[in-house]
Amino acid sequence: MPAELNASSLYFSPISPSHKQTAGKEGYGRYMLTVPWSRTSGWGQPKIGPRQDISVDPLAGVLQYAVTCFEGMKCYKDDQGKLRLFRPAKNFDRLKRSAARVGLPDQWDNDELLDLLGKLLDLESDIVPAVDGENLYIRPTLIETSESFGIKDDAYASDALLYIVTSLNLGKGLYASSEGEGIRLDACSKFIRAWPGGHGSYKLGANYGTVQVAKRPGYAMSLWLHTVDGKEYLSEAGGMNVWVIKEAKDGVIEFTTMGLDNGIVLPGVTRESIIELLNDHASGKAEFPIAGMPKNIRVVERDISMDEIREGVKDGSLKGMFGCGTGVVVVQIGSITSQGQEYKIPTNPVIRLLRDAVTGIQRGKIEHGDWSYVIPEWDGKQREHDVDGQKAIA
Repeated sequence: MPAELNASSLYFSPISPSHKQTAGKEGYGRYMLTVPWSRTSGWGQPKIGPRQDISVDPLAGVLQYAVTCFEGMKCYKDDQGKLRLFRPAKNFDRLKRSAARVGLPDQWDNDELLDLLGKLLDLESDIVPAVDGENLYIRPTLIETSESFGIKDDAYASDALLYIVTSLNLGKGLYASSEGEGIRLDACSKFIRAWPGGHGSYKLGANYGTVQVAKRPGYAMSLWLHTVDGKEYLSEAGGMNVWVIKEAKDGVIEFTTMGLDNGIVLPGVTRESIIELLNDHASGKAEFPIAGMPKNIRVVERDISMDEIREGVKDGSLKGMFGCGTGVVVVQIGSITSQGQEYKIPTNPVIRLLRDAVTGIQRGKIEHGDWSYVIPEWDGKQREHDVDGQKAIA
C-alpha cells in the first residue's frame, strides 16, 4: 500500500552558522521543505534543509507540459510575536483540487502537511515581519518529476515532488491601494485567460505565465474578459478576484462578484472569506468585525458585463470596485481602460473596512473562529532520533 504523508519521519538539515544568502536572494527564506512522491510507493520522507536548486529530468512533465500547480499563503507575526496562518486548510484543499486536474498526487492529511509547514515557518521566525502590510509569503508547489514525453497510457504522473519555499512581502506594494484613488486596470480583449469548461478555476502554473505578457505598461494589472454571445464579461484581474459595489434598483447596496459555476475564476480563499463576513453581517448572524459596514447590503454571485460597468459609471449606480486575493488582500480599483476609454471608478470607504477586517483577523487582532491558526513553536533539535539510519525530527 502506498505510504501516506507522515510528518513524524521528517529529516532536518540545519543551515551552517556561517550561512549567507546568495546575492540577490536576500528576500527569500533560508529553508525549504521537500516531499517526494511515487505512484508505486506513495509519499517519501519529508525533508527540511537549506533552500537549493531542484534537479529534474529534461523530459519531466513539469518542463515538457507544464504539469505543475501551486498555492499562495502568507505567514504573519502578531503583536505577541506568534506566527499565524490564515485558514491554511482552505489552501491545502485547493491544492488538492488543482493537483487532481493535472494528474498529480492529491491525497494527503492536511494536518500532517500543516505540521511540516509549521516547522518550516518556525525556522524562519526571525525574518517574519511584524509590521502591518508585510508578511512572509509561502509558495507550496507540486511538480511532475517523471518523464512525460509523448502520449502516455494515462494522464497521471509516476513521480512528483511537493516543495514549499518562502519569500518576503509579496503584494506589499499594493497594500495601501485600498485607500486613495486605487489601481488602474486595462480591460484586456486581445488575450483570454479562461473559458467555460477550461482550467481557469485551478491554480496551475500555465494559468499565470500569460499575466505579464498581457499586462500593458502604466497599469497595475490586466482586467481579464471573456465573451458570451458577443458581449464582454469580467473574469479576474491579474491574479485576483474582482468585486463590484453597486446600488440596486431597490436601494440595497450589492457586493457582486463573478460566480464559480462556469469554472472561469479561481475560488479564492479571501473571496470566500469576504462572502462569509458580508453574508453574516447582512443576515444578522454576526456583526461585521469593524464598525461602519452598512446593514442594507447583499452579496451576489453572477456574471458582470463591461457594459454594466460603463452604465454604472454613467448613471452613478456604481459605488466602487475592488480586487481581493492572498497577495493583495483587498485593493481598490480606481479606473478601468476599455476600448481606448478610461472609466473612473468611485472610491468607497467600505473597501478599507474590508481590508482592515481581513488583515485584523489574519494578524490575530480580531478573533474570528478558527480563521487564524497559531503556529506552534518547534523544539526540533531537542527531539532528534534515528529512523532507518537517518536523523529524523518528529
